[in-house]
Amino acid sequence: MPVHALKQPEGNVPSRFILFRECKGPCPGRHYVAMRDNHRPKQDLIHEVTGLRKQIVDLKEAMVARRRVEDALRSAEALLRSLADGAPVGLCLFRRDGTPLAANGPFARLLGYDSPAELQRIGGVLGVFATAEEQSRVLGSAWSGTGSVPNALFRHKDGSRLSLGALTSACAEHEAVTLAIYDHAFQG
Repeated sequence: MPVHALKQPEGNVPSRFILFRECKGPCPGRHYVAMRDNHRPKQDLIHEVTGLRKQIVDLKEAMVARRRVEDALRSAEALLRSLADGAPVGLCLFRRDGTPLAANGPFARLLGYDSPAELQRIGGVLGVFATAEEQSRVLGSAWSGTGSVPNALFRHKDGSRLSLGALTSACAEHEAVTLAIYDHAFQG
């Protein structure tokens, strides 16, 4: 019988106990050789099983550590959100193009929106600042280092203009500007 021929089980051995591997030699086509007589030493198998068990334990430990990190991040995010929403002043993070990335509840309510999500959705389309020039002036103050804009003009949800005192700070890492409202001057 040729080496690359398929060996049939001999005797009363169920076929599921016979392992086959692809013939790597010069045999043409796809032929299989039985590995029934290709035994590995018992000690090698023991070492392999021990190594696999250690990998399983390491994976479980990594999963537990990852879960702890995720829980800590969720907790920190919840604390930061409650700090921002509980602040007595309006806070908003803007992209360089003037679209709001995030805002707290007081900032949204100050501009007439029911929630920060509504401010982001509607303000992202219509704009939060009264004019494009005002947006450039306010956000530019953060990048120029001025940081204080006493009469920043914002667009209220109903379309009216709102003059507010604002402090700005640039965040170069995220290409964003943080804005805090410190004075509510007039609405008109």
